[in-house]
Amino acid sequence: MDLIAAWEAGTGEERERLGPAVAAALAAEPTLAERYALAERLAELDAHRTVAAGHLTAILDEQTRGGAPEAEVLETRVALAHAWRDPAAAEAVLAHAVRSAGPRHAVTAHARLRVAQAHERGGDFPAARHLLRRAIPDAVRGPGPDHRRTVGLRLALAEVYERDTIRYASLHRGVLRAYRSLLGAQRQYHRAIESLERRFGPGAPIVLATLERLADLYERTGTLGPAIAQYEAALQWHELRHGPDAPETRAARDTLARVYLRGRHPERAVPLYEPHHHEQPEGHPDEALDDLAEAHLAAGDEDAALEVYERLLAYLAERDGPDAPETVRYLAEVAEAFDEAGAPAHALAWHERVVAALARAEPRDEEALTLARLHLAAARDATTESPFG
Repeated sequence: MDLIAAWEAGTGEERERLGPAVAAALAAEPTLAERYALAERLAELDAHRTVAAGHLTAILDEQTRGGAPEAEVLETRVALAHAWRDPAAAEAVLAHAVRSAGPRHAVTAHARLRVAQAHERGGDFPAARHLLRRAIPDAVRGPGPDHRRTVGLRLALAEVYERDTIRYASLHRGVLRAYRSLLGAQRQYHRAIESLERRFGPGAPIVLATLERLADLYERTGTLGPAIAQYEAALQWHELRHGPDAPETRAARDTLARVYLRGRHPERAVPLYEPHHHEQPEGHPDEALDDLAEAHLAAGDEDAALEVYERLLAYLAERDGPDAPETVRYLAEVAEAFDEAGAPAHALAWHERVVAALARAEPRDEEALTLARLHLAAARDATTESPFG
């Protein structure tokens, strides 16, 4: 079914969007096998899992009455236990699956995944990690390394390792354990990506989403070099798959630019913001303009930053009024940005504009005006200080 193929290749957000279509397809009374495939996927979505449980219960009744193969019945029981978020039922099905189908069968891999997820929901992360680590080798030897059950196990284990990495990193003497968990998460993400690329192609949404999850893990643990490499790869695929102006591509571009700035590479961030520079903001100030100005400042190009700030100020003044609180707040933010960048002459000019706007305001905010004058005085002092102290 095209709907199932789209689901398997999609990200979490795309699956949420597909939820109503899956529910509608179930209501159209397809074949028993198609009903199971649809209902099992629908059970992944909290908003639809009660509906999915109803379908799975009916499917299980039909399978039982019709003498369906035991593996199919077990698959449905696993999916139903997951739909109801019933850990005891999932444990019982897992024990049955190991006895009847063996540890390397796809239904056993499915049951182990659901039991591990139940452990996670209950906060027992060591139990989830132990079960997933045992399950993956059996799944690789059974249904195969690229089977969706095997990939599901890998992604679940990567998430457990990722959580452990963040948790251990915050503990005293937890650095070594955090590093080991980070390596475990990286290994599982890389192998999952390889399998997903073989199944769906390197530019599939689920592949890009997993690439970005790995990059996010690198970034959060301060490993910016590998993070940048993963984000760059993701951006290239977004541009190829969606085009340069698609929302997905813009989000990937902004993320990469942010990481460039964090990694002290503002000269690489500027070109990523530049395509948005000449676009007219619609409805609200374009954050990309502010990001572009920040990148110019970080790269030491104060004049280029000034040009961008002036353009965004003109937009705000036209939209809200030159002395509106939002406009004055923006003036102060720009003055502070030039202060922090060590550009006192530009900072002074913007502090003067803040004071002038507050002085014109009716009613006048005396407290804010006094504070602004203090900032202006400090900016004047900064411009007259000798560079030799």
